[in-house]
Amino acid sequence: MNIPGLGLVEKDDENGWYISQPILIPALQEQEYEFLLEGYDEADEASKADFHDAIANFIKLDPAVLVKAEADIFAYYQDVANYRKSEKLDVVQIAQPADVWQHIQYGYEALVCQRPGGDKTIYVSLECDCDWDEENGLQLVFRNGAEISKLGPFDDYLSNADAFGEASLDKVVYQSRG
Repeated sequence: MNIPGLGLVEKDDENGWYISQPILIPALQEQEYEFLLEGYDEADEASKADFHDAIANFIKLDPAVLVKAEADIFAYYQDVANYRKSEKLDVVQIAQPADVWQHIQYGYEALVCQRPGGDKTIYVSLECDCDWDEENGLQLVFRNGAEISKLGPFDDYLSNADAFGEASLDKVVYQSRG
């Protein structure tokens, strides 16, 4: 199948996903990503167009989107650091929000899917490793592929409203778990 923005994709019959060839995302350290499309076959034509838009937005992502999220990523780091200190565990030292990027290793897959509840928007989710939370990592979720709408430990949810079962958290980018 040929999907706009991705070209020829292969179907993973086990998961029901479509998988693209690696595509360069300049804003994310000039790294290549395989796009995994979940639920594409079930989407109506309008939703398929939304998939295409989210993919195009993510490919041409503005690096300013990442800078805008620094304070929230730093808050996540601080929550983990405070917990680790309280447990007398080693803590990675990060002095300021702009320094978080030195401690993040992006994954190589971008999951593109429609939120099952709520706004039914298409999201792109990245699973990253981070030096301050090796067990849970860092999940970055991009609403419409264009803006970070949720981040924190990887939990597979596309919004904090879904993760916490609280509709008022729908527009919250980072919600402390502590």
